[in-house]
Amino acid sequence: MPSTDFSAVTENDIWNVKQAPFHYIKDDVKKPLEDDFMYEFKYDFPLPTHGDDVEFLDFTVEDEKDKQEIAGQLVNAIARSIQRGDSKAFAGLFVGNGIWGDKLVFTWDYRSFNIRSKIEKAASDLFSQTSVQHEKLIDPSPSIQRPYTDITWMQAVYSFDTDVASASAVMKIVKTGEGFKLWTLHTAMEEVPNPDGHMVVNKSWCDRRAEDNNLDGVEPDVVVVGGGHCGLHIAARLKALGITPLIVERNQRIGDNWRKRYEYLSLHLPHWGGSLLLLPFPVSEQREVLFGCKGILTAFFREHWPTYTPAGKMGDWLDWYAQALELPTWTDSNIVSTAQRENGEWDIKIQRGTNQNKYTRTFHPKHVILATSFAGVPFMPEIPGMEDFKGEIRHSTQHDSSREWERKKVLVVATSSSGFDTAFDFARCGIDVTLLQRSPTYVMSLDESVPRMIQPVYGPEGHKAPDMDTVDRIANGLPVGPAEEPFRRTAKDIWDADAEMIAKMEKACFQVWRGQRDTGQQTLAYTRNGGFYFDAGAFQAIIDGRIKVEQGYPVQFTENSLILNNNREVKYDLVILATRFKNAIESVRRIFGDDVARKCKPIWGIDEGELRCAWKETGVQNMWLMVGALQHSRYHSKKLALRIKAILEGIARKPYSG
Repeated sequence: MPSTDFSAVTENDIWNVKQAPFHYIKDDVKKPLEDDFMYEFKYDFPLPTHGDDVEFLDFTVEDEKDKQEIAGQLVNAIARSIQRGDSKAFAGLFVGNGIWGDKLVFTWDYRSFNIRSKIEKAASDLFSQTSVQHEKLIDPSPSIQRPYTDITWMQAVYSFDTDVASASAVMKIVKTGEGFKLWTLHTAMEEVPNPDGHMVVNKSWCDRRAEDNNLDGVEPDVVVVGGGHCGLHIAARLKALGITPLIVERNQRIGDNWRKRYEYLSLHLPHWGGSLLLLPFPVSEQREVLFGCKGILTAFFREHWPTYTPAGKMGDWLDWYAQALELPTWTDSNIVSTAQRENGEWDIKIQRGTNQNKYTRTFHPKHVILATSFAGVPFMPEIPGMEDFKGEIRHSTQHDSSREWERKKVLVVATSSSGFDTAFDFARCGIDVTLLQRSPTYVMSLDESVPRMIQPVYGPEGHKAPDMDTVDRIANGLPVGPAEEPFRRTAKDIWDADAEMIAKMEKACFQVWRGQRDTGQQTLAYTRNGGFYFDAGAFQAIIDGRIKVEQGYPVQFTENSLILNNNREVKYDLVILATRFKNAIESVRRIFGDDVARKCKPIWGIDEGELRCAWKETGVQNMWLMVGALQHSRYHSKKLALRIKAILEGIARKPYSG
């Protein structure tokens, strides 16, 4: 085992990290991604900071007392402008670089309108089609927020009804010399009418459940391909709206997509924001949790639920969730063929089971949802000589445990989440492991990132866990453009707090940067869906020398070795390629064929301020994409289910294309 220890850094080393400029990267290292990679959107306006000789002002003590009235006056002004179809007055409620984001309420799409002129144009086109009424401020109450000393805004949320749905709006209000203005407004559909009814049958629950799951004599309205958390969330939402879904899952059990990963895997973020809709993780007692930058943080702890959920436990919970909500689920099943009719409906042939009792059935759903994860198809690079190598080559998705590799040498290629976790799995078992880094990685500790990124929105307050609908509404209420600079500032705060750790990582020859557009992990998640890591133990193993770090990339395999760039020849018994996944378009191609894949719009990345294809129109009629982490799928599954409900009920309008 290596004995090198990189823990000795000086105050000057730490100071140099903190003083590093934005776009920080070593002069001799190639930048991993350009700022505009999969990022067409450009919002180059500064934050509405207050101070000398600027248009924005700080809120006063009197404003604090009057915040309910201030928010109420803006709500009334918004309602009047919409009711009168006065697009100019509506746009005038915003600052010049304000943003209006809408999810289905007016546009029947996910849209962002950036700057006042675009807001006015969209309002002019849309307000005549949608009436509003019953505006009311809702929780959380209006609050004045000061994330930094030079910026202050008032946050307020209100509900309202349209002619076809109920909706909510999140306002970020700033103070100017001309009065209080909207910096951002985010409107989102919340409910559509759903008639209530009771089914009375003369059958036992078990018999009825079996019939429901078999879909005896029933056609599903929607086929959901994939039974992970995204598939379960959208199916639960659809069922709650009276829409019959069918989940098709290729694994033998729901949750196997978690159970069959490497045994060390746990979720990288705390469970606070990761509860599933309708059935949150069980809460039992309060404890205190220690974080580095915030001292003692009081939190609702889940007595029988770890802070970072192990993958196997998550798999079991998903399985139980599907059963508890009685979601029609066909496991150990596959899509055999698909075809789309001229009216947009589908013919989908499904093989149920893979044993001697297997059979096929063709359904005719009106909609199909792909929920096989953005990271669906592993990317396995073709490296010359792979077939000649006498050792073993695996993709990280094929790795389950390090236990069988004692007294062997292991190389893990790539330094995103899977690469770090896999390397640490070997290191903690005392196995000789090297991490091959191909390009710089954005890294952060959990101690410093969680209190700044997760706790402010999803962390419990006092003795009460937050209402997930409320906090999801807030978390998704700030459009991408205005959010970029706060993310940049947060990333800098985390960077400075982690400066000692970063300095030690650099001494261990690990290369770091501040992420695409200097926003840490945020823009990388929007574009590459990787290239960053929340530390789960691997950093200290690198600093201690238990994980060695090499720079470079594989060039060729021989029978007994791997040749890296610069003609370096290294010998390993096992090479694990943690080389990410193919774009989700390959999942579309594999399931629906080339013709459908060609019609599909580009998937992922930012267009005008929204993620492309996710949860909205894909370019293929009645085919939808359900992706994202637990928080994303919990929130956006509601919007997608409402949209499908409105289409089936004939009340949805054509998406706005202006």
